Parts: sequence; structure tokens; C-alpha cells
Amino acid sequence: MAPRHDEAALHRLANLVTRRRSTLKLHKADVARAAGVEVNTYSKVEAGKPVRSTTYTKIEPVLGWAPNSCLDILAGAPEATLTEGTSGPAVVSPVRMEDLAEDVGDVVQDAAVAISDTLTAAEIRALKQKVVDNLMDRWRQRDGEGN
Repeated sequence: MAPRHDEAALHRLANLVTRRRSTLKLHKADVARAAGVEVNTYSKVEAGKPVRSTTYTKIEPVLGWAPNSCLDILAGAPEATLTEGTSGPAVVSPVRMEDLAEDVGDVVQDAAVAISDTLTAAEIRALKQKVVDNLMDRWRQRDGEGN
């Protein structure tokens, strides 16, 4: 049985799915076939009718949407999240360089504490900062090269 969602959310999803399909220049049958669902089932999505959660799961990759994007929209998200390497009218959530650098720094710090009995807190902070700085420099160089 399809989960219950309010009509406004179903229609918002229908509009976003239809717009995305149009952007990709696909017919309903193309999306349905690629998703492995019946055309009638896919048409329900574009008509704002409820379908099973598994149907949403099947159509998301065909549309280039990240997993759970349909359910996120039904829960109130304004747009879908695109998978990496796709484009169009949706929100792309790439990994921010600063967030990844912070995570890498934390991992370096945790590893240094776990494997060394002799490093001081100041040495661990210096090691963490050196790794993060080197990582940021590499990313800046790569971006400057157009990669």
C-alpha cells in the first residue's frame, strides 16, 4: 500500500518529476522502462497520485536524483537533490572542501592519539594542521588546473 501524503506534497512532487523528465528529454515510457515500473504506475507519480515508496526509489536514479529525494519532497523539501555529475533544476549537494578538510583533520587527530604514546597535544595539533593545509593546497591546485 502507498504511504499517505498530503495532496499538495504529491502535486509538488508531480511537478518536479515532470519538469525533470522534460529537462532530460525523456518520455514517460522511457522513465518507466528504465525504472522497471509500469507506465501506468509512473503516470500516477506525474498525476500527483500516491504510489509505493519502492516506485519512488526506482525512478530517482533514472531522473538523476539522489536516493530518497522523492520522499524528501513529499516531506516538504523544495527540490530534489541531484546525484553527482548531473545538472538541472534541482539542488546539488556537493561535498564542500572545508567540511571534508575538517573531517580529515579530525581523523588525523584521532589516529595520532590512537597510535602514539609520545606525541604531545601541540604536536598532534601541528600534524593535523599540516595535513589539512596540504589537502587544501592540493584541492586549490587541482581546481586551478580545471580538473
